[in-house]
Amino acid sequence: MAAPVDLELKKAFAELQAKVIDTQQKVKLADLQIEQLSRMKKHAHLTDTEVTTLPADTRMYEGVGRIHKYLNWNLF
Repeated sequence: MAAPVDLELKKAFAELQAKVIDTQQKVKLADLQIEQLSRMKKHAHLTDTEVTTLPADTRMYEGVGRIHKYLNWNLF
């Protein structure tokens, strides 16, 4: 009678270990995504700060593939 209980416990333990490993991987992925989004947010903020300090008559261009498109500053 002890053997079936041991097998059930081992099976349950193995399932829990698999869930723990899966959860740890998901947490690591979420942490990486948070770091990446934080970097993107910081970059966007720095870019916005630099662009807003430019005079209104400054010509700005945006890279679009292999060409650059003129941006009208007055629209911002």
